[in-house]
Amino acid sequence: MILWTKNVLSKLYRKFFYPSGVVLADAREYVAGDDTRLINWNITAKTNALFVNNICADSGNDIIFALDVSESIKFGTQKQSKISLAIDVLKTLSQLSEKNNDRVGCLMFSNRVEKYFPPRRRTQCFPYTIDKIVHSQEKLRTDLLVALKFLNKVLTKRSRVILMCDTFALTVGRKAILAQLHILKSRHDLMMFPMVDNNEMLVAQLGRITIEDSETGEFFEVNTNDTEMMTRIATQYAAYQKLIFRDVENIGIKIFPINTRNSATEFLFKLFK
Repeated sequence: MILWTKNVLSKLYRKFFYPSGVVLADAREYVAGDDTRLINWNITAKTNALFVNNICADSGNDIIFALDVSESIKFGTQKQSKISLAIDVLKTLSQLSEKNNDRVGCLMFSNRVEKYFPPRRRTQCFPYTIDKIVHSQEKLRTDLLVALKFLNKVLTKRSRVILMCDTFALTVGRKAILAQLHILKSRHDLMMFPMVDNNEMLVAQLGRITIEDSETGEFFEVNTNDTEMMTRIATQYAAYQKLIFRDVENIGIKIFPINTRNSATEFLFKLFK
């Protein structure tokens, strides 16, 4: 079952991330799941059987994962935390990328660049490094602007950039972030995987409680029994998030939220669908 899933995902990956530069290798018989755009009609007409062209990337693509490793992505109330799901998605996409002859790199960021792996074809130790950073004692804050400026500086070759960040990362310094996203999009193929949890803005009625900001360490007193106030906060946040997503999509960046209620495989099948 696992092998079947990997094979199907590999074909779906090829369809979704269709390389810009390809060369024809040879032809083979059609297999269920093959891209119908690759059917070789000349051979099909002569043999009375469906044949498709084998393709291979002439140089392969550079895939860069930019992953937020700040304190806030440890949150998770569904099947797993945001970071554990993000790691699973990154691992699977990395394997699919390498299988399809793509070079894979990874940027791990908080309010600074934590670690950067330039794109290579060989397998790199992303999950181990991510786990080590996330479980350090230091409380890491999010600054998406730092990551975007870094990518705009170091990426000289056109690449495919996948930005995986906490949704709150988009709310601080919105105008500057949108400007850097626009620059990055103009130079590279950019898509965004914001990490979300359905219960982020839901708080049980526990009376007056003290809440700690996991990134800054600040404490706030909130009256959770004030349902009108709590509803207003959740509504305002949802509206603001929708506004930011709209601004990002207006630049031409596709957004595919990663929800902690889904597994990595479920997310990827929805992504490639």
